[in-house]
Amino acid sequence: MIKKRWIIFIVLVLAITLPACTGNSPNNNSNDEISKEDSTNTYTNPDSDINNTGTITNVVYEDIKLTPGEVFNIYVKKYPNVKVNKLALDFDRGLYIYEVEGYDDTNKYKLKIEPVDGEILKEEQKQRDDNDTEDEITIENVNKIQELMDKALKDAGNGYKVGEWELKFENGQSIFEIEVVDDNDHDIEYKYNINTMELIEKDQ
Repeated sequence: MIKKRWIIFIVLVLAITLPACTGNSPNNNSNDEISKEDSTNTYTNPDSDINNTGTITNVVYEDIKLTPGEVFNIYVKKYPNVKVNKLALDFDRGLYIYEVEGYDDTNKYKLKIEPVDGEILKEEQKQRDDNDTEDEITIENVNKIQELMDKALKDAGNGYKVGEWELKFENGQSIFEIEVVDDNDHDIEYKYNINTMELIEKDQ
């Protein structure tokens, strides 16, 4: 009789505890995963982390450790015979990412680089088109970026911070474009000639 009572007791305990254990199992099919452009070279964004060869979490601009010059050198070290024609700091889905593009006689090469520790997040390689230009960004151009960022922030006034920027070629000129934003999401865009350091356009 005692054995039967113990068996009934154990069955009741299991009946109560098993549903409680299984009810909180995680859902692995989360809708937070965002796949990106290239099917052969993709990274995803689950829970605001980028994954490919490495990961990156949400950072504010002040957390960025790598300078534009250091990012340029990472790219040149990986592709020593390639000419750089674009360097940018992009802000997308709450993430800062450095993007560098370059080319040689046959192909174009793109890197996406984590801005805190310099980890390469994504690599792309495509064949060059006949219409592609042969412009080149030099380290001397890149070393002027910080001065122009300071210039734009000073003009914008208190409360503004760097949103994103891009150094590229436009109409045969080396152009630096920067967007600064304030806490109310008001943005001002500046366009400079990187060689002369002169303001070409201001849009607010």
